[in-house]
Amino acid sequence: MQQISLSSTYRPIITVAVTALLIGGCNKDPQNAGAKDAHVTAAKVCDATLDPRAQAALRRLSGVAQFDDATGTNKAGEPDKFSVRYAVSHLHDTYSRQGACWVYKSENTSGYPLLEIRFSAADHYPEGTGKNRYGLGVYAKAGPYGALLFFRCGTKAESGKSEAGDAKYVRAEMYSSANQMRGEHRDDDRMAILGSMSRAVAHEADCASEAQLG
Repeated sequence: MQQISLSSTYRPIITVAVTALLIGGCNKDPQNAGAKDAHVTAAKVCDATLDPRAQAALRRLSGVAQFDDATGTNKAGEPDKFSVRYAVSHLHDTYSRQGACWVYKSENTSGYPLLEIRFSAADHYPEGTGKNRYGLGVYAKAGPYGALLFFRCGTKAESGKSEAGDAKYVRAEMYSSANQMRGEHRDDDRMAILGSMSRAVAHEADCASEAQLG
């Protein structure tokens, strides 16, 4: 099973929470710990963006058939429940305002999500050999603590809203709680989930034809 160091490919994020995440798995989100939609199927999580293959992958990874979605709002008043439309409209926003999906195993009371997936605009993608063994977008890799996917999707930044300005790509990133994972093909299953969600985002952003997501 191929492994990569996600700390070398994810963009630097200067927060203690994400530093802990890269070292040891998913971070506990205190705003979300008690605010969840309880007991939904894999078909319903993350704004129903998982296709049948990705739904099967989520069930294998988790070892369960029921999940919780984060709901409510954070301290900034932004919704914690994932929406594809919201994710696309906030691609150029700061990390804390980007669209994110937290998926919890229904019986897990630790407050730590099984998966955290977010999308953001990017003006470039990592270079290097073996960067796309999954044949998705322009860059796709998975490792012990998550997965990373870049696909072509030109987006315009609103004035004063983005540090990077207009962007050519979308970055899809997944953090995963390694100690909650099951199955023998965890990297492939992570990428199946991230790829399915990315196709939904590309469709909403009207860039599906250029995204090359299969």
